[in-house]
Amino acid sequence: MPALVLLALLVIVRALDPGFVQSLRLRGFDFLEQLAPRKYQPLPVQIVAIDDKSLAQYGQWPWSRARVAQLVDKIASGKPSVLGVDIIFAEPDRLSPGRLADSDPEIPADVVGELSRLPSHESVLADALREVPTVLAVAASNETSLARTPSRVTMILESGANPRPFLFTHPELVKSLPEIAAAERGQGSIDSEKDRDGITRRVPLFIVAEGHLVPDLALEMLRVGSGAGALEIVTGKEGVLGARLGSLFVPTDRHGQIYPYFTPSYDARYISAADLLDGSYDPARLNGAAVLLGSSALGLTDQNQTPLGLMPGVEVWAQSLESMLTGNLLRRPATLNAVEIVIVLAAGLVIIFALPFSNPRIAGAALLGIIVLLFCAALASFKISKLLLDGIYPTLSSALVFGVMLSENLRVAEAGRRRLAAELQHEREMEARMDGELNAARSIQIGLLPRHFPGPPERNDLEVFASIEPARMVGGDLYDFVFLDSDHLSFAIADVSGKGVPAALFMAMTKEVLHTATLRYRKQLDRVFSEANSKISAASEELAAGGSNMMFVTVFAGILDLTSGVLVYVNAGHDSPFVLRAGLKPETLPLAGGPPLGTVDDFQYSIEQRQLAPGETVLAFTDGVTEAQDTAHALYSGARLERLLAAAPATDAKAVVDFVRDDVHRFAAGAEQADDITLLAVRWLGPVSSG
Repeated sequence: MPALVLLALLVIVRALDPGFVQSLRLRGFDFLEQLAPRKYQPLPVQIVAIDDKSLAQYGQWPWSRARVAQLVDKIASGKPSVLGVDIIFAEPDRLSPGRLADSDPEIPADVVGELSRLPSHESVLADALREVPTVLAVAASNETSLARTPSRVTMILESGANPRPFLFTHPELVKSLPEIAAAERGQGSIDSEKDRDGITRRVPLFIVAEGHLVPDLALEMLRVGSGAGALEIVTGKEGVLGARLGSLFVPTDRHGQIYPYFTPSYDARYISAADLLDGSYDPARLNGAAVLLGSSALGLTDQNQTPLGLMPGVEVWAQSLESMLTGNLLRRPATLNAVEIVIVLAAGLVIIFALPFSNPRIAGAALLGIIVLLFCAALASFKISKLLLDGIYPTLSSALVFGVMLSENLRVAEAGRRRLAAELQHEREMEARMDGELNAARSIQIGLLPRHFPGPPERNDLEVFASIEPARMVGGDLYDFVFLDSDHLSFAIADVSGKGVPAALFMAMTKEVLHTATLRYRKQLDRVFSEANSKISAASEELAAGGSNMMFVTVFAGILDLTSGVLVYVNAGHDSPFVLRAGLKPETLPLAGGPPLGTVDDFQYSIEQRQLAPGETVLAFTDGVTEAQDTAHALYSGARLERLLAAAPATDAKAVVDFVRDDVHRFAAGAEQADDITLLAVRWLGPVSSG
């Protein structure tokens, strides 16, 4: 019948997804974002802008690199967590002392000589950038004639399929001069890939350039600011799924693009460069913040048209970073294409077979109800789950089918309802089975860990206490300790990547590997870690070969000499423990360390040493403590933990653990625990007197 033929054509057009269908869909997403924009909340993300005020006060752009270095020095003095520079210094500074002579041949020879002995402005800027963890912008280029320069390559782990066929690929990158780039901690792409209508709605989280995977500026800032060593790109059969940074997962569409959830442009995000340079803005307010340095002056920067209006490119990166930090990225997974095709087909079939066309008024009311339902579904998906579900094409398709439809088929609708009920029942059964497996895994996890803690009166030289609280989704935290002899205690804390039963099983394997290696090599921690790294790498590769995600383990392990208080330790990508002593500010153990076990083959881990004083406590923890979230998805954070430990009872290992655990519970009250919370306290009481 004609209605079915039309519906088939509409489904085929949606499956082919031509340009005009994409434009309709994107306009619908714009409308949803304009209807319910993200509410701006002050975050530790700031933009230092070279604005019209700065140009009026300090002269037209480009400024000399020495002036930019002064600005960077001001920013660095505030101790931000990371600085992202949305400026590419690709050309030498014409105002650099050594180049002034080239610009004016009348400069006396003795002056030329003096100028040549002065440091170049590039070296001055590089020195300034070294004072703050810096990510420099790079830009994709399709020019193949560019001269390639050495480039820092971010370690990006690949999980799943090969992501490169799904990503935007460019032969070259435009980068800052090598002398300046030598000071960076990372490079971030500022490729925005505007849509056909010139609107910036999405940003490539990764691109391929010069044969390497390159993260975008916001993601690289997040990595550098968090101190992470590597990123992970996760790819499925239909395309890229997202990126993982520690416990944070950043969802993308199949082409590796994120959809920032924009707010209107607010002045509160911006700090004028002039205010920093003339001292009217206190740099201390930047402490711990992620700072972007870029331009907002009219005529100096490209203005990006976003769903919420024009904004400078640097603000697009700021809002991308805000969306990542707050978990507010809009999501457009590849599976939604199939979902929307099903919606078009389902709506058409309902209209063809269910509407009573013998009564046009009722049929028209029913069509209106379907249109309202489609719009509400798109709006609810957007507001509740941040899903970009298309409601425009299904609505237009329904209206077209309504104009040519013929009869109804109640049996098909009833069969569909029964099928959905059966699927729901099946999902409930699967969920119940999964809950049983998780409970069993939690029991196994707890049973593997030591529960008897040494201390007075059994021992007068040591107190040990540990606590682990598995999350609903079982994780892979572990702790362990063993006496190598009567005078040496070996202890460790670790966190396996991933969640669920596989992580718990990997944790059990990791504990056995570490425990066995410790008993074999005893005080030779470097050999312990070398053997553990080799075995964990092999196990991870077996998982990958079987189709599972590769796994790795962060570990901190130490051996405490109970006669002298000397602590030797090795770290593999784990958070630095705190050292506590009554009346003194808590301090973190300095860590050189290395990457997590299972990520870099044959890595030689270095042994470090610290002298403990009698009564000092070493408190180790996993990221389930610092990344615990409250009901508003705010993180507990390492800063809060450090402030808390300043008031912690430092006279009892158990009291320290209970004190931290209780504060985490108060912070996260009402929120679901997403990760294991593990704490291990080792307190040296001093040597036992022989008398």
